[in-house]
Amino acid sequence: MSARSYYDVLEVEETASDSEIKRAYRRLAMLYHPDKNPDGADLFKEISHAYDTLSDPDRRAAYDQFGMGGDPSGGFGGFDGFGMDDGFFDEHMFGGHGPPPPPRAEAHPLPVTLADLFHGKRVRVRLVRSVVCKRCNGAGGKRSVLRECLACGGKGTRIAARQVAPGLFSQARVQCTACRGSGKVVPESDRCRKCTGAGTVDEKAAVEIDIKPGMGDGQRITLYGQGDQPPGQAPQDLVFVLRQEAHSGFQRNGDNLSVHAKIDLAEALCGFSRVLLTHIDGRQIVVSHQSGVLRPGDVLRVSGEGMPQEKRPKARGDLFVVLDILFPDSSWRPDPALRALLPRTAQDAAPAHQGSPATEVVGRRISPETYEKEVPKRPQHAHGGAEGGFGRDPRFHQGAQPACEQQ
Repeated sequence: MSARSYYDVLEVEETASDSEIKRAYRRLAMLYHPDKNPDGADLFKEISHAYDTLSDPDRRAAYDQFGMGGDPSGGFGGFDGFGMDDGFFDEHMFGGHGPPPPPRAEAHPLPVTLADLFHGKRVRVRLVRSVVCKRCNGAGGKRSVLRECLACGGKGTRIAARQVAPGLFSQARVQCTACRGSGKVVPESDRCRKCTGAGTVDEKAAVEIDIKPGMGDGQRITLYGQGDQPPGQAPQDLVFVLRQEAHSGFQRNGDNLSVHAKIDLAEALCGFSRVLLTHIDGRQIVVSHQSGVLRPGDVLRVSGEGMPQEKRPKARGDLFVVLDILFPDSSWRPDPALRALLPRTAQDAAPAHQGSPATEVVGRRISPETYEKEVPKRPQHAHGGAEGGFGRDPRFHQGAQPACEQQ
């Protein structure tokens, strides 16, 4: 059994929606199906098992709370004929006992922009949450007709097993799902008309989320006691997971930012001092560079112009400017005097033709689009270049080895 979680197997977040899980499964299943990838049979089984669990709401909820091997109903599939409430499996067999764990917090993704994380923002979110029914006070019906829950024997809890390692299980006391921890159930004919026996009703609410400057993608913001409230328990916590949307210009790496900027050839050779870019906050950033020649892909560091730090808002990371150099178009003709000012070229340093004869040709400029059209890309092979390309000996084919001639 893999030590990875089912979410890691499907390469999704714990907050992934049902549709995201389904898309991930389909993509991975196509990659590792034994018919297409004989070496991926074991991984395909693991992917299928993870999907079987996470695609079922009840099984996913049980997995999120108890992990692999957990069973909220109290059964334990590893030993036929015994349940975790049988005398053979008492509370002290594994050493796990005590009250059920607190309710698991609800996690919801919250889309934000890079500007939101740069400036900070207060977001108001409308939601629907479950609250205790006021008509029956969470009982689900008249208390006088409540009956003992047969699933848990009126205890309100059951014992569930959790696999912590291959062949090794731990035990925990969990809330009974049949009576929701109350130990009592209401006959169908006597259930509360407002909540239909659920003990809770939906309520519209609005919460405010404070996004502080410098917060990052994947960071969690917890609103304590603002989530659903199961009967007889404290309200759950509400957790929002920040999900940063891609920015059209800037990229973030921790407290630092990077951005591409264009300069022309004269600026690359002679230096510049001008407005090079507009920052996330709208400021025009004047960048100066007067020392040395710049090449395509060179990077300028601008200290203190990166992201604000969450715990120290006045401190900032750095901004890295990746330079793209614009060359003159084909219609430009340089002044002959310019050559005398530039460093010596390979043509100036090249010796006269010696030995084998030389052929002088004229190179005519074509566009990249024309090149791609006239010389289409071909599949690459493990040994050598493209099939039928330059330097390929037609006597050899893929997988063959050259042989030495016998003298």
